Amino acid sequence: MASQALVVGGLTSGSGKTTVTLGLLRALVRTGHSISAAKTGPDYIDAAFLGAAILSPAINLDSHAMTPQMIRHLAATRTGEMLIVEGVMGLFDGTDGGSGSTAQLASGLGAPIILVLDARHQGQTAAALAAGIRSQLPAGTDLAGVVLNRVASPRHEALIIEALSQRGIPHFGSLAVTPSMEVPSRHLGLVQAADLAASGELEPRIEAAADLIAASLDLDAIIAAAGPLQAAEPTNRLPPPGQLIAVASDQAFGFSYTHMLEGWRAAGAEIMPFSPLADEAPAADADFIFLPGGYPELHLPALTGARRFHDGLRAAAARGVRIYGECGGFMTLGEAIIDADGTAYPMAGLLRLETSFAARKLHLGYRGLTPLADFWPGLGPVTGHEFHYTTATTAEGDPLFEMRDAGDRDLGTAGLVTGPVCGSYAHIIV
Repeated sequence: MASQALVVGGLTSGSGKTTVTLGLLRALVRTGHSISAAKTGPDYIDAAFLGAAILSPAINLDSHAMTPQMIRHLAATRTGEMLIVEGVMGLFDGTDGGSGSTAQLASGLGAPIILVLDARHQGQTAAALAAGIRSQLPAGTDLAGVVLNRVASPRHEALIIEALSQRGIPHFGSLAVTPSMEVPSRHLGLVQAADLAASGELEPRIEAAADLIAASLDLDAIIAAAGPLQAAEPTNRLPPPGQLIAVASDQAFGFSYTHMLEGWRAAGAEIMPFSPLADEAPAADADFIFLPGGYPELHLPALTGARRFHDGLRAAAARGVRIYGECGGFMTLGEAIIDADGTAYPMAGLLRLETSFAARKLHLGYRGLTPLADFWPGLGPVTGHEFHYTTATTAEGDPLFEMRDAGDRDLGTAGLVTGPVCGSYAHIIV
C-alpha cells in the first residue's frame, strides 16, 4: 500500500518530465525501494512507459474525470510504498478552468511537486519562475524542489542554484543536454512502450535514463521530500460489462486503463486477453468482448489477414455476445480502414463504418458520454477522452452516445450500434 507520494511536473510539454520520471523510477527500483507509478490525466501511452520502468502496471489518475475520493483510493492502494506521479503538459494546464491539471491532482493527493525546469536560454530567471510557480500552487501541495534540465555548463548551473538558494527553493540536481534520452514521437504523441520493447530499444533507454538520474540527482533528498498519502474509502467504479470478458491486448490494441481492468476483477469478473495480431479469436465462452484503442493502422495487413480473429468476432456477434470497441477497436469493427496512401484494408465488417487516415483531422478532448443503447449492463453517464486523427468516411447505424465536451457544450451523438456490436472513438475513463 502506498503511504507517500511525489508529483513530477514541468512548465511545458517537452520540459523533461518523462525522462526524469522514468529514470527516477528505475533508479529507485534498482536501490530496492518499493515504488508505484501513475500518470496525470488520460494518457495511456506514457502510463505504459512508467509501468515498464517499475516492471509493474502504472495507473492513470485524472482529476477531471475522477472524484477526489476515487483518486486518493486508487493512489493509496498501489502496491509500492511510494507513488511517483508524472504530470501532464505545464503544471497548471488542463481543460476548461484548469480541470485535470497536474497542480490540481497534486493538491487532491496532498503530494509535493518536483518541478523540472528547462534551463535553456535563461539563467537566474529560472529561479524566479520557480518562485512564481510556488506562489501560485493550490492548497494541499507545495514545491518540494527543482531539477534543472538541459544545463549548458557548470557556470550556468551555479548561477541558477545560487538564485534558487536565495529564494529558499531546494535543488535536487541538474541534467545536461542529452538528446539520446528523448522518446521518439508518432502522430498520437509517443511511440508505444511495446513498440520499443519489440525492437529491443526500451530497456536500454530506461536503463540509460536511470544511470543519468542516479549520477545527477540527490535520490535521498527526493525520497525525503515525499508527502504522506491519506487513504480513502473505496468508491463505486464502472460495473464490469460481463463476467467473462475477452480483451484484445497486443501492440495494435494496447490502450486499456489499468484502473478499469482492476475494477472489473475486483467485482468478480475474469479478464481473458487475446491477441488479434497473433490471429487469436476471443474466448468462445466470453460474454463480453472489448477491443480497446491502439495503433491498428500500423498493422493493417496483419489485421486484414487475421481470419481466426475476424471469424471469432463474427461468430460471437451471431450468438448475441456484446462486442464493444474504442477508437482503434471501433475502427477494426468496421468494414475497412483506409491508410494514409488511400489503400483500403478490410476489417471485421460488423459495423457500417469506414475510417480513413487519408482524410486527417484532429479530434481531442474530454467527452461526457450518455449511453443511448443497453450495451453495458448498469452503465450510466460516463466521462471519456477522444484523441484521433482519422475521419469516418462512412458511418451508418444507430448512435451509441450523446456527447458533450468538457465545457458541457453539445457535440451531438457519437459511435454506432448494430445488434450486439457497438463502439465509438471515445475511450471511457470512469
